[in-house]
Amino acid sequence: MNPRTPWGVRAPAVTLATIASRLAPTVRPHQTVKTMEDTDLQALMARLELLITRVEQLKSQNGLLLAQEKTWREERAHLIEKNEIARRKVESMISRLKALEQDS
Repeated sequence: MNPRTPWGVRAPAVTLATIASRLAPTVRPHQTVKTMEDTDLQALMARLELLITRVEQLKSQNGLLLAQEKTWREERAHLIEKNEIARRKVESMISRLKALEQDS
């Protein structure tokens, strides 16, 4: 049973097969359908393989760079801490020297 449109006219049954048959090019006996040649397909596959290899290399390189960054950040934090300790020691020495100077 075909559904009716709001105007009461029957709508034609539409299926995937009918849509595909309307979209598919009609091939006459004297025509040939152009397809991707094997050489083109192989070239495309080779390029895809190269791209996949490059992506894997970049992922590996990115992992190494992230590890280096983590190491540098840890080293920086350690150096900042050492610098703060040295600063406090110098300030303490200056305070003691000023106190000795005032006592004299």
